[in-house]
Parts: sequence; structure tokens; C-alpha cells
Amino acid sequence: MCFNINKSPIAITSKNVYAGFGINDYMGSANDLRGCVNDINDEVKKLKREFPEFQCLTYFDRQVTTHFFVEEIQRIMSQMPEDGFLYVKYSGHGTQIPSSQEPDGYDEALYLYNGPLIDNELWKLQQQTPLSLKVLAKFDSCHSGDMGSRYIGNPIYCKPRFMPIQGIAVRHNAVTRIAKGESQRWMIMSASRPDQVSMDAQFDGRFNGAYTYYDLRVYNRGMLYTAERMLVGQSLQKAGFKQVPELSGPYEYETFMSNK
Repeated sequence: MCFNINKSPIAITSKNVYAGFGINDYMGSANDLRGCVNDINDEVKKLKREFPEFQCLTYFDRQVTTHFFVEEIQRIMSQMPEDGFLYVKYSGHGTQIPSSQEPDGYDEALYLYNGPLIDNELWKLQQQTPLSLKVLAKFDSCHSGDMGSRYIGNPIYCKPRFMPIQGIAVRHNAVTRIAKGESQRWMIMSASRPDQVSMDAQFDGRFNGAYTYYDLRVYNRGMLYTAERMLVGQSLQKAGFKQVPELSGPYEYETFMSNK
């Protein structure tokens, strides 16, 4: 049931939908990543093999603009049944930008093809979610982080998934607000804590996000989200990656697809 989306919107035909957004090719070659498209496609392979009930939609590189990301998730949610399950995956850069409206002076953001999508916009998108529709969102990106971090175990390729913005100092004691606390409507798993970086790395000659690489080898039907986060964190630590996944949401003590 999994397939790659083209430019024409594809009608939603399942109560279980995966929407994967991956960006390798950013404007300016210095900002490019290598593992994000693989992350999204590898997730499709796993779902097709282990969870064939999913309808899979994928979006890559220049297609993943801020406007498109928001409107496509809105479109998908509007076409899904009330008791549906939407699995959103983003793989790419994250960033931070100044904000006079935030107590700590910064907004956290996903850095999409054409620029940042700030946490406030993601929060608004969450609030548009139908009450009975469950949404799991995984972000394999940095929302902010310490650019001095280094992975000690891979001398070939390892790059932070953080997009610095010219003229803006990196904040080392970050406070991520993607979830927005008590008003959170989605189950959100992030690849690292806000004071860390999420890494784009090489595994056996192939590129992936470090979080995604281990997450795909951990989660299965009926697994508690809390157990998934713990096991992925242990795998990252064992491999020498300085990132700890975070988990928050209204049903973090539930299981993945056990009753679907």
C-alpha cells in the first residue's frame, strides 16, 4: 500500500497514514545532508514489511516548503476517519530564531527547504487535529544545540542536523517548545535533547540520521513509546552518539499500533 507521492494530491484511503518529509538538498551545498531521504524511504520499507495497513506518502527536498508542510498535513487530517492514526516523520535540519514573545528569547524551528517553520506554527497545527485522531510525530533534526558536539566513533562522515542562521548566536541552554506542554495534542518523539545535536552519519557505507537508524531497528507492533525511547537512547549511547531522544504527549504510555 506504500508509494511515493507525486505533485498531484493523493486521496487518503486508509485509517492509518504515514507522511514522511525528508530534505537532503538544501539551498547552498554547504547545508546539504546525506541521510534524510534514506530515513524516510527506510521507514516506508519497514512499514510495508511490518505494518501493511499504512498508506505511505513521501515528500522530498524542494517539495518540503513551510507552506506545503502545513497545508499537506491539514489536508491529510481532513480526509482521515475520526478514529484514524497519522504518523508524521520529518528528517532534516532544525534551527533557532530570536523571538521577543518567548521567555527565553528564542523560537525553536524545523528548517525546511525555504526556511524555518517555528514551533508556534507546529502548535497551531496540533490544535487543528480532530479530537479522536491520534498523531505520532518523530523529528530527526536539531531544534537547537551545541555546535561543539562531536561523535567520536565515525571518522568518515558525521554532520549536525542544525542550520545556523547568519548573525544569530547559538544558544547552548536551549528550551524546546515544539510540544507546548499542556496543550500538546500530538505524541512527539525528538531525536535529541534541546541542548544537543542530532547527527547525520554513515553506517556500513550508507547514510542515515543516527536516531532513525536505531529507531528503525527497535520499534515494533505493541511496543510502549516509553520503551522505544529508552532502547533507542541506549543504542545511541552505546554507539558513541551524544544525543538522547525525548518523548512527550497525551498517550506516551500507550503502544504503537497494537490495536490497529
